[in-house]
Amino acid sequence: MAVFNATLLGVYVEDTLVAAAQDVSVSMSVETIDVTTKDSSGYRELLGGLRSASFSVNGLIDYTEATNESTADLATTLLARTAVTLKFSTEVAGDQSVSAEAICTSLELSGGTEDTATYSATFEATGTVSLATIA
Repeated sequence: MAVFNATLLGVYVEDTLVAAAQDVSVSMSVETIDVTTKDSSGYRELLGGLRSASFSVNGLIDYTEATNESTADLATTLLARTAVTLKFSTEVAGDQSVSAEAICTSLELSGGTEDTATYSATFEATGTVSLATIA
């Protein structure tokens, strides 16, 4: 079994790691089309329909971050309403990655009293989702 440390996983925007991330995820799904008829013997029959994917990342706000994708960069991406190249990856040779063009659909910045300031961003894929092995 090739289990690995999830600390290596990151979300990359245009090949730049999103800064100070604590949790990252990608979710893929397929909608179904009901094609049940009276000839279906009482069982539902389905066809595969539209496929979709979403990426999410959340972590700590670091306003001094200069080398990675910062919350200010995420806000600029959201306000631009344009797709960016997103990748969910460890960037370790031989590992799998998931990538797609995606639009930032939400960004939340928050902080409580005597607590760490955090962010959460969600991206929805537009077009094809690609799976690849890191070279």
